[in-house]
Amino acid sequence: MTVPGNVVPLHQPRRDADQAARGLPPKVLTEWTAWLRERTEPGWRPGEWDHDAYLFSGDVDHAGTAVYRCDVAACDALTRTRRGLCPICEKAHRAGGLGLKEFKATHVPDRNRVISGERAGCRVTRCPRDAVLWGLCNAHSSLRHKHLQRAPDSGLEEWIERQTPYPPSPACKVAGCRYDARATWGLCGIHGSRWKKTTAATRGRRPAPTREWLDRQAPFLNVHQFSLAPLHPVARLEMLYALQQRDERGQKIDPVAVRQAVSHLAERVDSIATAPAGQLPGGMQANVDALVRETHRVLRSAFDRFEGVDPTGRDVLDLSELGVKSLRGGTTQRSGGLDVTDIRQPWLRQILVTWIAETKPNTTEARRGLRVCNAASRALDLRPGGGVDPSALVFADMNAVVDTFRVLPKLDGGAMSSKQRGALLSFFFKILDYNRAAGHLDGMSASFARHSSHVIKAEEVDEDDVGKALPESVIAQLDDYVDLLGEGVTHGKMTPEQVKAMARAVYELLRDTGRRPYEIAELRTDCLEHADGEWLLIWDNRKGRRLNRRLEIERDTVETIRTWLAVRDTLDLPTGSEGFLFPPAGENGKIRHLVSDQIAPMIRKWADSIPVLLSEEFDRNGDRVPFDRSLIYPYAFRHSFCQRYADAGVRVEVLRELMDHKSMQTTQRYYRISHKRKREAVNVMRLHTVDRKGRSAPMASATAYEARSVAVPFGNCTEPSNVKAGGKACPIRFQCAACPSYRPDPSYLPAIEDHVRSLKADREMAVMMEADEFVVRNLDDQIAAFKGTAETMRKLVEAMSPDERDEVEQASAVLRKVRAAQGHGSAVALGMPGLPGQRDGSTA
Repeated sequence: MTVPGNVVPLHQPRRDADQAARGLPPKVLTEWTAWLRERTEPGWRPGEWDHDAYLFSGDVDHAGTAVYRCDVAACDALTRTRRGLCPICEKAHRAGGLGLKEFKATHVPDRNRVISGERAGCRVTRCPRDAVLWGLCNAHSSLRHKHLQRAPDSGLEEWIERQTPYPPSPACKVAGCRYDARATWGLCGIHGSRWKKTTAATRGRRPAPTREWLDRQAPFLNVHQFSLAPLHPVARLEMLYALQQRDERGQKIDPVAVRQAVSHLAERVDSIATAPAGQLPGGMQANVDALVRETHRVLRSAFDRFEGVDPTGRDVLDLSELGVKSLRGGTTQRSGGLDVTDIRQPWLRQILVTWIAETKPNTTEARRGLRVCNAASRALDLRPGGGVDPSALVFADMNAVVDTFRVLPKLDGGAMSSKQRGALLSFFFKILDYNRAAGHLDGMSASFARHSSHVIKAEEVDEDDVGKALPESVIAQLDDYVDLLGEGVTHGKMTPEQVKAMARAVYELLRDTGRRPYEIAELRTDCLEHADGEWLLIWDNRKGRRLNRRLEIERDTVETIRTWLAVRDTLDLPTGSEGFLFPPAGENGKIRHLVSDQIAPMIRKWADSIPVLLSEEFDRNGDRVPFDRSLIYPYAFRHSFCQRYADAGVRVEVLRELMDHKSMQTTQRYYRISHKRKREAVNVMRLHTVDRKGRSAPMASATAYEARSVAVPFGNCTEPSNVKAGGKACPIRFQCAACPSYRPDPSYLPAIEDHVRSLKADREMAVMMEADEFVVRNLDDQIAAFKGTAETMRKLVEAMSPDERDEVEQASAVLRKVRAAQGHGSAVALGMPGLPGQRDGSTA
C-alpha cells in the first residue's frame, strides 16, 4: 500500500496543509493512526506526560530528562544545562562583578520571580489567583493602582495586610494552561492575545475561540516543558511514538529541543513519516535539526513496517533499526545507513544483513562487513554465472574471492599491508562461517569454503625501513605548532579554548609517555602518584590485561596533567565522566571518557594544518623534502618513544619493561639493524678507536674491529682469551681503564660516563662502610682513569668537522643499538624513567 503525497511545501500557507490532510485516503489515515495508537503508551512517563493535554513537564530528578536545577545554591529555578545557571541568574551574574563560584554560593534571587516554572500566587493572604504585578493578582493589582492615585506614599506591605482574598478564577480553556482565565472568551491573557491576532481580520466582531483552534494551542511553557498540541493530529501521534522510541533506546528527552522541533513542524508538515527528507524544515540549531532528522528516520522505518515492508530488504539498511551498536555503547542513533546496492548476489547481501541483525556488531564492524562483501561480490561477478546461485559455487570461485583480497587496495587507492588484507579476508570468512553454522546457507555448495591455502602471507620487512616512528626532527617541528592543536575541532559542549587545551594535553602525553592512544584516553583523574621523590603515571594496559601499571614521568609531564586538570575543573562534565581525565563528547553511551577514535582525527587535522613540515631527506638540489603527513597519527608517537630509547642504546630487556611488552620479540623490532648498516657503522668507528692512554689506535679493517675484539660494557677488548670467551673471561675483572687491551671509541661515551657515576656511588658507600684504604684508593684510580677516557672521547668528537661529527654520531647510535640488543646497553642514556611494575610488585 502507498500513501499519496500529503506533505506541504514549506512556502505554502496553513490552509493548503489542511487541504493536504483532507486529501489523505481515509482508510490509510485510519489504519496508520490506529497502528501508532497500538504502539504508543498513554501512561508514558507518569508524573511527566499528560496525555489528555499532550503536555510534557520534565522531572528534574529523572535521569532521562535534560532538565536540571540552577547551580545557584539559593535558586530553585530550572535550566537545560547541567551545572549551569537559569536565565535570570545568568543575567544577574553578567550584570555583577562576582566570580562564578562566589556568585553561585552567595547570590539570592528575587523571591517574586518564577520558581520551578510556576507563576507565584497572589501575595494577599489566601488569594488563590496568579500574581501579575507587584506580586498581586490582576484584581488586587488594579485595586492597588487606584489606591496609589489617592495615596501615592502608602506602603505596599501595609496595604496588602488590609486586603481580602478573591475567589478562584476559572482556568484558561487551553488544555494544560496553568493561568487564570480573563472575562473574555475564557482565555488567559497570553492566549487571549493569540486569539486576537488570529482573528485580526474580524476586529470588532470576533467570535469565540473554536474547538479546533483551542486543540492546537500550547500552554505557556517553561524550560522543562513541551507541548505536542500545535502539531497536526497525525504528526502529533507520530512525534509521541518517536519520543517513546527514543526513551526506550536510553536517549534523553530535551524539552527545549522538542519544543523548537514542534514549532518548526507545526506549520509545515501534516505527517512526518511520509514527508520527504528534503522537505523537512532546516536552518535550526544542530541539536534540533538532529532531533527532527532522527524522528523522520524512526517514523519512516515505522511506516515501512506498517506497510509490510521488510527493513532488511532495502537497498540502504538502517543501522539503528538492525540494532547496530555505536562505538560508545548502545544502539547507534546516527542518520545514514549501509548501502548494499553494489552487492549483486542476493544470497551474499542476505548473509550480511543476517549477520548484522543477529550479532549486533558496532558501526565500524558493520561497515567492514559491507566492505568485505563488496569485494567478494566483485570477484564473483566476474566468474561464470556471476555467483548468483549459491548451490553452483565451486572451489575456483572461492580462489577468485581470495585472490581479490590479496591485491585489495585501501579505500583511497593506496597500498594496503598484507596484515590488513589478511584481516579483511578473515572477516569475510567470519561472516560466511556464522551464516553456515546458523543454518542460513544449507543450500550452498560445500566446496565454497575456506581451505588451508587461503591465506595472505606476511610481507618481508625491510630492516633498513625506519618503521613507523617519527624522526625526532619532525617531532621538534610539531612542537613548534602546538598552538594549532584542536583548532576547528568540536567536542560536546566544550568551548574552543577548552578543546585546544585538551588536545594539547593529549598530544604531550602521547609524545612523552609512549602509552597507547586508548591508554591515554582512559586515564583517570587520580593518575598521578608521588613516591620516593618521583612522579608516577598510573595507567591500565588492557591489551596485556595488566592494570594499575606505574611509569616514572618527568616534571614537565606532571605539569601537563595539572594544567589540564585546572581547565577540566571549568567544564560542564557529562554524566558518568567525573572519574576520567578526558571526558566524552556527549551524555549518551556506555563509554564515559574520550576514545582513541576521537584522538585520531584531532591529530590528523592538526598535522594537515601545519604550514611547513620537512623530512630528513634531501632532493637533488640539496633541499629538504616535505614530510609525509599521513605518517603522523596517534600510535606513531608510541613507536617514536620506543625508538628514541632503542637508538640511545638502552638494553632491550630494560626497554621491554618500560614499554610493558609481553614478548621480547616485540621490543627487539626497534633494534633491528641490517648487516649493511652495521658494517657501514663499523667502518666509520674503527678509525676512531683509542687505547687506554687516549692515543689513536685505529683497527685495520671492519673485520678486525668485529673478529679481533669483543664488546665489553665500556669499550672493545682485544685480549685474546677474553675475545675467545665472548667477553666473559676478563683476567683483571673488567678494570678496563688500566688494561692495555682496552680499545674504546666514541660510541661508548654514554656507557663510560654512566660507569663513572656508578663508581662514585660505590666509593661513597665504601667510605661509609669504613672499608680498607686500598678499596677506596682502587675506586679513586678507576674513576680518574675512566674520567680521562671520557674526556679523551669528548675532545676527539669536538675536534671533528661538523660532517664527520654527524657521521660518527649516526654510527654510534647504530652500534649502541646493536649492543643494547645483545645486552650491553645503558639504561640511563636518556635519563630514562623508572620501570613499570617496580613500585607495585607487578611484572610485565
